[in-house]
Amino acid sequence: MAQLDVILTEAAPVPTSGYSQALRHGNLLVTSGYLGTAPDGSGLVSGGFEAEARQALDNIRAVLEEADCALSDVIRVNVSLTDIKQFAAMDAIYCEYFSPPYPSRNTIGVRELWGGAQIGFDVWAVLDAAVS
Repeated sequence: MAQLDVILTEAAPVPTSGYSQALRHGNLLVTSGYLGTAPDGSGLVSGGFEAEARQALDNIRAVLEEADCALSDVIRVNVSLTDIKQFAAMDAIYCEYFSPPYPSRNTIGVRELWGGAQIGFDVWAVLDAAVS
């Protein structure tokens, strides 16, 4: 089995079921999916789509930072939207967090997300040098 480092931070929602916030293997880091949920476990943030999108990306950033990564290390982003018509709004927020060269991205429309969330993200990142 591959040697995996489990990433865990209280600056992002702490798992309460069978998943890790992120796993690192050598210089590859893969996060779980993140919604616009508050790190304290109180549920989705208020404020609608934009607030949820920003909180989800802040959660991703917190997990990356715990793994000595940054948003600039991200090479792949998966986005789930419950309303694909929110694509342009998501893209505008996304471009505030990521900069060129932008990561590769897949955006899909889904029927629903946990807790009634409107948007979710997960990322893959590569560090320049393997971290142990």
